[in-house]
Amino acid sequence: RASNIPEIVLDGETGLLVAPWDGAAWAAAVDGLLADPARAEALASAGRARARGRYALARMLDETEAYFRECRARRG
Repeated sequence: RASNIPEIVLDGETGLLVAPWDGAAWAAAVDGLLADPARAEALASAGRARARGRYALARMLDETEAYFRECRARRG
């Protein structure tokens, strides 16, 4: 399977990554977050900050425009 999730979520920094078919890993991840609410909040906060910075509409528009300008320049 192909997924962009590992590009978006940094395991242990902005969230937790577990294999979708590994129920034991999911349970362990959820149990760990329930046992450590401060860690859960830190991951959530870091994830929100990363999403706001990396996926902000203005930034995505700027990057898309820059890409099209680059393509146009290559065509001459």
